[in-house]
Amino acid sequence: MYEKLKNLREKKGYTIEDMAQVIDRSPCNYFKKENGDVKFSVSEAIEISKFLKCRVEDLFFKNELSESEKERK
Repeated sequence: MYEKLKNLREKKGYTIEDMAQVIDRSPCNYFKKENGDVKFSVSEAIEISKFLKCRVEDLFFKNELSESEKERK
């Protein structure tokens, strides 16, 4: 699930329907994407980032290391 995306969307007052329009998809499809059931395309991620005025990597990439990644360091 894209928690950062969902939190920012809600903070800015946008609905699932609003976001679906940004990427020209149905609200159902967007909901599945935001919940991680379906992947966002690169172009969709870019459009969403532009719309929300933030960096792609801030929304779609995790900033913390997993336990296995920490062990390798």
